[in-house]
Amino acid sequence: MKRYMIGRIGKAIFTIWFIVTVVFICTRLTGDPTNWLLPDDASEIVRAELRETLGLNRPIWIQYLDSVIALGKGDLGKSYTYLRPVDELFRERLFPTLSLGFIAFNLSIFWGIALGVFTAVCHDTILDKMLTGISVMFDAVPGFVMGILLIFLCSLKLKLLPSGGIGTRGILNYIMPVLTLAIGPTVKIARLTRSSLLDVLEIEYIECAIAKGSSWIQAILKHGLRNALIPVVTMIGLQLGTIIGGSVVVETVFAWPGIGSLIVTAAQTRDFPVVQYGVLLIASGVTITNLLVDISYGFLDPRIRDKE
Repeated sequence: MKRYMIGRIGKAIFTIWFIVTVVFICTRLTGDPTNWLLPDDASEIVRAELRETLGLNRPIWIQYLDSVIALGKGDLGKSYTYLRPVDELFRERLFPTLSLGFIAFNLSIFWGIALGVFTAVCHDTILDKMLTGISVMFDAVPGFVMGILLIFLCSLKLKLLPSGGIGTRGILNYIMPVLTLAIGPTVKIARLTRSSLLDVLEIEYIECAIAKGSSWIQAILKHGLRNALIPVVTMIGLQLGTIIGGSVVVETVFAWPGIGSLIVTAAQTRDFPVVQYGVLLIASGVTITNLLVDISYGFLDPRIRDKE
């Protein structure tokens, strides 16, 4: 097991380093930040002085080494636009993003498993076919399209919910962003739960449990669901990564003052330190989530780790 964990941790570290390197190169290819930071009529002398101040006049490989070394020391740099330390900017916006993702993640797990069990129990009925068709339709709709549709329907037409921002209306501001984030993961978890549970229900020990006195519902929930959830655990981990990444789009659509909207604004203004740290934060969250899923899967199924 130790060898299995070391291998997975090594791959996770390599993945994060690779993403940091790619983001660093891609941000430098987008252009000169001084075009955003200075007026159009600024002289070339002023632009050169600003590049020197920001350290952008040095060779790109030196900039890369300095960036990696500073990151290793915990120095995340200072925003070009806000002229403030990057870690302060992200700390201020951390709670809105975490609260949004936490609610969406837990709702997707609860409703995904519940709908999956319900449709498996109602297998081959009209209700099962209707819910399956609806889930396929929702799964095909991109998050930003779903968000725009919700704003059009619930805010502009029905005037029931605020169209964006945290505002002062409490939980009402969370409803549409949470739904937009949670619908996709809920559908995927429900479909996998349904198919896994249907496979398990065909195994003989379910009939054996019923023969020993358990009701059909008890046999499904106590014996069938426990074994059906093994592949679902992997899906749940992957959907957490989807929620973390999807927050960038959702926060932009709903003007949500979180990490995602900060990254988008920084990318538009070529604020390299903010973009690099933001992408690193999201990539690290997704990578660590997948790492924990891999490790937990090794505990759940010894055959996985024995192959390593």
